[in-house]
Amino acid sequence: MVTKKMLLPIELVNPGMKTAEVVFNKQGNVMLWDGVALDGNTIQRLKNVGVDEIYVQLDEPQEMSGFDYSQDSPEHFKIEYEHDLNSTKQLFQAISSGRNIDVEAANTIVGSIVHKSESNRNIIDTITQVRSIDEYTYYHSVNVSLLSMIIGKWLRLDEYHIRNLTQAALLHDVGKTRIPLQILNKPGKLTESEFNEMKRHSEYGYSIVKNSAEISPEVAKAILTHHEKEDGSGYPMGITGNKINLYSKIITVADIFDAMTANRSYKSKDTPFKVFELMQHGSFGILDPIVLKVFLDNITTYYIGSKVLLNTGEQGNVVFMNKSNLSRPVVQVDDRYIDTSVSKIVRIKEFL
Repeated sequence: MVTKKMLLPIELVNPGMKTAEVVFNKQGNVMLWDGVALDGNTIQRLKNVGVDEIYVQLDEPQEMSGFDYSQDSPEHFKIEYEHDLNSTKQLFQAISSGRNIDVEAANTIVGSIVHKSESNRNIIDTITQVRSIDEYTYYHSVNVSLLSMIIGKWLRLDEYHIRNLTQAALLHDVGKTRIPLQILNKPGKLTESEFNEMKRHSEYGYSIVKNSAEISPEVAKAILTHHEKEDGSGYPMGITGNKINLYSKIITVADIFDAMTANRSYKSKDTPFKVFELMQHGSFGILDPIVLKVFLDNITTYYIGSKVLLNTGEQGNVVFMNKSNLSRPVVQVDDRYIDTSVSKIVRIKEFL
């Protein structure tokens, strides 16, 4: 069995694992030497002093405490996802403190995300997790970059554009580092003046990246225009479809889907099926029709087999997606098949 070193978020470190490197606290003091076997008390002590992640020794492939850490497993994907999330948090917090954007750090995250390009199943399963309000921007940024990347793949973009698109999506909300926290984290409806300030995040984001020689003008423009709409009803410039670049069109679709399917501390998430309906029938003139069709045609196939709760109280599994009405799939309950697009009574109440 081959032993490898892996960086794990502290939440995923289990008793019995061994450190693979010296562990330092945030003041640079040694907490643990390498090769130390970890127990529950030691792990909790690391959490208490603010250690976010450590290198541990893992056998490859390895299963510990019911977790499979092999390369293609959901557990391995979650480890890498949490690492990308923590790196994005550090990137954004550095900008919030007044530093220039660390493009090298951003590109490291982009590289990690692009590396996940064959993990569509794990991506779609992961993005629906609960996000606390003060961490929402970081989760959302990573999720939108993952979704944008797979939409780019479905559109058959080349590697150069996939990487640029992923970078633009990761940084699309970087301007929120300039928004006051009392507005950004307000658990309720914003006032008109607060909303107007919030809308400026796309301009702030553009100003953060525009002078970096390592960020292409296409990426900077996508950050500026990711809230523009096909009919000119968006912001900050109110431009129409033919003036909005492709990266921005893709990010807009990914942005809306992730925001609507997210659990927030003050808002319950919509089911993916409800979001499909709103995007399919309620976005005419708002979203690019080609990008939207490619997105819906592909992503909905991943929800076949999903477990759902019906408004009748019954639980079932989705067995077929109705392309003309994506919110009303065919659901199997025991040995019965219910076409919710035909039934006037049965509807999906909850995505399980």
